[in-house]
Amino acid sequence: MSKTNVQIVEEYVEEVSNRKHFERVFDYCTEDCVIHVAPYVGLGLNFDDRSGDKVVLMDIAPNSPAAGNLQVGDELVRVTDGAKTWETFKDLKSGLWGQGAMGTPITFTVKRDGKLMNIPLKRGRVDGFDLVLSTYIDLWKDGTLKYWPDSNVEIKMIFGEGDRVACYWINSGTNQEYQRSAVWSEMNIYRLKDGKIVEGWGVEDSFSQLKQLGYQIDEPVTEQTA
Repeated sequence: MSKTNVQIVEEYVEEVSNRKHFERVFDYCTEDCVIHVAPYVGLGLNFDDRSGDKVVLMDIAPNSPAAGNLQVGDELVRVTDGAKTWETFKDLKSGLWGQGAMGTPITFTVKRDGKLMNIPLKRGRVDGFDLVLSTYIDLWKDGTLKYWPDSNVEIKMIFGEGDRVACYWINSGTNQEYQRSAVWSEMNIYRLKDGKIVEGWGVEDSFSQLKQLGYQIDEPVTEQTA
């Protein structure tokens, strides 16, 4: 008897997320499986920091503030937005410079073809940032095993209809960089075809995760009216 779509997703979560059998990802997903990133205000880029000393751009969303300005392969050297500057490897790999208020200016110093370049941008709405699973599976695997080796997913609710499966779960684990534990929620919707996941949409409570790790959120200063 063939498995239902719900059973396939449950097994995928258990084998890959909980047991860390990343080599089995494509038993459950197609290699061209697309993960659709939710719209946000920022720059529209993804980077690779696995070298341990460099942050290099690996993906840029079309029609984003970064598109046509930054390039895949650019090495980030410095980022500043007037309020704060990020220039150490630890600061740059945090990615906290990315999101912010719509229209706020931000300047990147990158190394491209051996030359330093200053590139001014403004944060804007990023739509349609699609990640192909086969291109970022190694980044996902390495990041999980390095920073969240004991991470666990507990599915609280899951249901399916037609070719879609929706699930709500709770993530938990101890971050190895900060030695702090965190618990945060996540919601995902998957589309399956011929017994494999071909698309995914998800939202994650990263704000709660970061607060538990010790990151601080400052209240914005309001303008005083006369």
